[in-house]
Amino acid sequence: MQYSTWSPWLARVACLVIAAAWLSQLGGCNIAQAVDTLTRPDPVEKAKYDLPDLPTVVMFDDYYSVVTPVRIRRDIAEEATIVLMERADMDDMVSPLDAIRMAKKMDKSVERAAIHEVGKAIGVDQVIYVEPLRFLIPAIVGTSEPMAAFRVKVIDVKTGKRVFPADEKSGWSVQVSIPRAESQRIASSGPSAIRKELATRSGDAIASLFFDIKYSQHGNRLLGQ
Repeated sequence: MQYSTWSPWLARVACLVIAAAWLSQLGGCNIAQAVDTLTRPDPVEKAKYDLPDLPTVVMFDDYYSVVTPVRIRRDIAEEATIVLMERADMDDMVSPLDAIRMAKKMDKSVERAAIHEVGKAIGVDQVIYVEPLRFLIPAIVGTSEPMAAFRVKVIDVKTGKRVFPADEKSGWSVQVSIPRAESQRIASSGPSAIRKELATRSGDAIASLFFDIKYSQHGNRLLGQ
């Protein structure tokens, strides 16, 4: 009597176990892919150059007044400086304003001061030299993407030689843009909001040449990494 009472229940359990095993075989590839995604290391974009932890300054040299107004030049250089201190553990960064003032003081009417001489005058060992090429904000928001472009190089002050990039004399190209839809949203905050946002992103992009960046499996940049 006992056996006949429990046998239907046991039969049902057995069917469920067999069905689960069958489904797991059908979905085995998906399960394996999910496990692989969870255990796979996040992609890492390596730093383009490992900066020695020495007294350093970001020198923003806008000789042709590409970026206006002047305060935006300072904003870009200061943002890059702060990010380097936070993300690249560069503890001995000198204010970029010191480099701007010294370069202006040392420049002659015909001849511009050498980068390493400016660095030596403000007491740093290396200069992150930034030359702006473009800094464009559309007159009508949404008609095109706000964008900026720069050339970046690192100069060793003691030798006066470029140490980065090794194979490109003009400097490493950095380009930044804000998607049109996003720029329309940002513009709603005020007339100068896009300019400030482009300056912030430019400083971030310049600094990111010098530390590793982690991305999620979906290609999103991981904050705090």
